[in-house]
Amino acid sequence: MVTYMRKCLLFLGILMVLACILSGSRVTAQGDDLITAAENGDLPRVNERLACNSDVNDRGNDRETALILASSSGHLDVVQALLSKGAFINVKENDGGTALIMASYHGHLEVVQMLLIKGAEVNAKGHDGLTALILAAQEGHLDVVLTLLANGAEIDAKTSDDENALILASYHGYIEVVRALLAKGADVNAKASNGGTALMSASFYGHLDIVHALLSKGADVNAKTSDGKTALDYAVRGGHANVRALLLKAGAKQ
Repeated sequence: MVTYMRKCLLFLGILMVLACILSGSRVTAQGDDLITAAENGDLPRVNERLACNSDVNDRGNDRETALILASSSGHLDVVQALLSKGAFINVKENDGGTALIMASYHGHLEVVQMLLIKGAEVNAKGHDGLTALILAAQEGHLDVVLTLLANGAEIDAKTSDDENALILASYHGYIEVVRALLAKGADVNAKASNGGTALMSASFYGHLDIVHALLSKGADVNAKTSDGKTALDYAVRGGHANVRALLLKAGAKQ
């Protein structure tokens, strides 16, 4: 009986090896089949490739891993499967993006939460110094912003152009993100490399509610860029009379 069971197990093992060999021949131009399956959210295929001992940390053409692509696409179940098999959580692709940075950029909250629980580096920097928080703020993903801040994200981290999350959220008009950052202590007068501030960005694009929020938290209404421009100058250039009026009321100098 024991000999018969051993033979059966051996036979099944041979069949599994053959299946792995045959399935492993289906590879796409993007790289290893596991990477493609992960990006597409194909959990059965991912599990199949993992069972066949595919390298969970294999790299694609842009140095991306299955985990980075699954995180970027928001496939939580695939992310969990990859992590359970030892996927490196903080590796970077060619542009410096980590799994957490990419998940944050695309607003995949549950993936962000999972990665943080598993030890993702919250302040890792990608291309141009972009962090998960900066990208989440830039894209208006409030829930992700709050989650990152609760897990130690540096609120005033800056890009290579010295822009922080508040400046970019103000530029793009995400008032709830701006309010959240201000409530958590973001530097309201932080300056980019050209001297620009969040107030100037909001003024130029006519985000009246953001201008009001920034002023209420002590934004310097007369701060100047490296070439001498103020928020009032930007409001006038943008053609926003209501913003101009608010800035003048707050003490802007003409």
